[in-house]
Amino acid sequence: MLQGNLIDIYKNEGIAIAAFKDLRLRKGVTCKKCGSREHYWLTSKRQFQCKHCRFRTTLQSGTVLEGSKLPISYFFIAVYLILKKGNAFTIQDLQYHTGHKYYEPLYDFARKIRHYLNDNEQNGILIDFVEISNQQLISLQTPARQIHHEQLIS
Repeated sequence: MLQGNLIDIYKNEGIAIAAFKDLRLRKGVTCKKCGSREHYWLTSKRQFQCKHCRFRTTLQSGTVLEGSKLPISYFFIAVYLILKKGNAFTIQDLQYHTGHKYYEPLYDFARKIRHYLNDNEQNGILIDFVEISNQQLISLQTPARQIHHEQLIS
């Protein structure tokens, strides 16, 4: 997997949302109101809804992205760059790859993500990240194969 390809994939906000949703489902979504772990996804609202009390939980709620107004795609780009570059990672790298104009929100964002990566087991995060990335790559390649297959049948 090339760096440019993965970063280009996660620049697409729709793909990043699907990947972050998958990450949330792997970690488990807990209702803040009743504590239930049984939820279903409301596609129109882009939220989880509790099966028991019907309380809605946003995709970012209870995660490192809670309260952030930055796109979800920035999370995957930042995680990839931090894991790849380690201590050599700079905010300018993130700014370059996201195209974001202002430094300050990216600084706070990267600080939160570094803290998240330090508090959690990096190997587990890396494994989840690679698995989700592979799933996204496969899902991007699948429609092209189906179209090609349909053309061969015709």
